[in-house]
Amino acid sequence: MQPPPDESRERVRRTLEQEVAQIDSPEAAEAVVRRAERLAGDATEQQKAQEAAAAPDDGATAVERAAAETPPRDEAAAVLVTTAAQAVAPTPEAPAVLEAAQQALGTQPALGAQPAAGAPATGRGRDLLKAAVLRRMGPLQALDARLFLAVNGAPHPPAADALANAVTVLCNGGWIWSLGVAVAALGRVPRSRQALVVVLPVVAGATWTVEYPIKALFRRRRPFIDVVRALVVGKRPGSWSFPSGHTASAFAAAWVLSTVWPRRAPIFFALASGVGFSRVYVGAHYPGDVSSGALLGMLLAELLRRVVCGPLRITPGMGRRRGDAESV
Repeated sequence: MQPPPDESRERVRRTLEQEVAQIDSPEAAEAVVRRAERLAGDATEQQKAQEAAAAPDDGATAVERAAAETPPRDEAAAVLVTTAAQAVAPTPEAPAVLEAAQQALGTQPALGAQPAAGAPATGRGRDLLKAAVLRRMGPLQALDARLFLAVNGAPHPPAADALANAVTVLCNGGWIWSLGVAVAALGRVPRSRQALVVVLPVVAGATWTVEYPIKALFRRRRPFIDVVRALVVGKRPGSWSFPSGHTASAFAAAWVLSTVWPRRAPIFFALASGVGFSRVYVGAHYPGDVSSGALLGMLLAELLRRVVCGPLRITPGMGRRRGDAESV
């Protein structure tokens, strides 16, 4: 029988705060982060979530068991790793675990809730943890993480959270761009049929290339895997972080559509940029993931566009009639 959400949240929060309060020096924080990385291993968020969901314990019990049954030197690290896994697991208590982690670790809770103040020792420990995480990164990674913190740690009003989550769902895989062009084709918008022939394979190809071989090559963790520093709005993704697939598909679509309707390029790229920013805002990607996704999306789009347009003999000027060349 699962405990009520309020009970789960309180039990996880209390366990986390007790463990974090024991971190009293930069050296102790460094050791906790190093052990947490070792315990987490090379598993993705999705793999850790599946492991947590398959375990017999509910989220709160799993976190408490990690504290009780782990050797003292690994206790705090085990609690952090277990909490991270339970927070992304496809279980009913996952939202309560996530909220407890946000309260205990000082990140801003979703949907406007206020974090618990916690004891001074807990606040000291979480600050030391965050500093230790940044110290273990290279200069560029640390800059990336600080930019992420600035965006992700900003106020998250409920309306903005809902909008960002909707963008995440609608723009997954890039299908929304192809749908928009298909609707334009049904409405007989000039050059929309030509655009549809190109945008479908190009966006699909760019998205697949980024989501599978490229992400698997770099294997960068998502910012929220250690629950030390990230608020996550909406569904937690299960793949690797670098580069951003949402952003790659958005910029691939913007690039291709801009070759068809050049005067509308600022609109297409503004929409794609909004998708990229939303990925940092919801806590799913670092800014570096987004900028790399944008560049890769455009590069792949141009390469694939030339492959598609060559055999089909499609050129940017094909199908123009006087007066409708730039209509949309």
